[in-house]
Amino acid sequence: MNKALLFLLFIPLVSWGQNQVDTLDLSEYENKYELSKIINETSGVEFYNNFLYTFNDSGGKPELYKLNSSNGKIVQTIDIKEAINIDWEEITRNNDTLYIGDFGNNLGTRKDLTIYSIKIPQNNTNENISTTIINKLKFVYEDQMDFKNYGHLKTNFDCEAMIYYNNLLHLFSKRWGDNKTVHYILNPKINDSVQVAKKIESFDTECVITGADIYNKELYLVGYTKEGAAYLWKFMNFTDHHFFSGNSKKVLLGLTAAISQIEGIAVTENQIYITGEEMNYSLFKAPPILYIIDKNEL
Repeated sequence: MNKALLFLLFIPLVSWGQNQVDTLDLSEYENKYELSKIINETSGVEFYNNFLYTFNDSGGKPELYKLNSSNGKIVQTIDIKEAINIDWEEITRNNDTLYIGDFGNNLGTRKDLTIYSIKIPQNNTNENISTTIINKLKFVYEDQMDFKNYGHLKTNFDCEAMIYYNNLLHLFSKRWGDNKTVHYILNPKINDSVQVAKKIESFDTECVITGADIYNKELYLVGYTKEGAAYLWKFMNFTDHHFFSGNSKKVLLGLTAAISQIEGIAVTENQIYITGEEMNYSLFKAPPILYIIDKNEL
């Protein structure tokens, strides 16, 4: 897609939203790195000890890929024994424990939503290693009563975003029906057969949410619209874990046709890492990619 067409599409996408929108056009961003085809469907990303961890989503192998955080190169593949990748969508961390969300639910019919937890392997530089899960948390949403299939991309009970904060797991739903997100909480220490995710609050993000991270009491969400506009939301000055009670900022990142389908975000003191999965259509193509953004540019 040429830049003239992108510009024409860009204007209405900026003006449609209800909120004032800042812009950081990732299509023109220099600090970006094409990822390996092995992770062409990268769907979440987490930062730990100067490395990034990611994976492929639905149907991928139950593997994590450890990346060089400077260029996105794969340095290690971690096979997770006893885990199944039905539709992995997000990854978050508490110290050296990773939580992997197998809760992709495009049709809204799943009754096997699961979050796996593992310890991050330490002091092993082999290219291929394996580890085992330490817990498997199954859950349902407290407000989902209907599990019928109403078609692709219509459910309000899909999910691709999760963080660990104040001893709880916080999920942010991907609501295809109304482009909002609902915030749910789970207790990772409770090992009931099936835990009920408690609904806390909702927010009109004006797009579907595909990734989340939190750093220094600032929550970051990323997502995109059906028209292909990718956004970042930042939430600040909130009370306790009511993230939507404070101030918010919305940033337009560009069009998915040019920057790839934005799926994951990891935040550190000075940088924001954003990953996008490959898009391969007849009219446009975008490779799997890693953007490394200076926080001062937001």
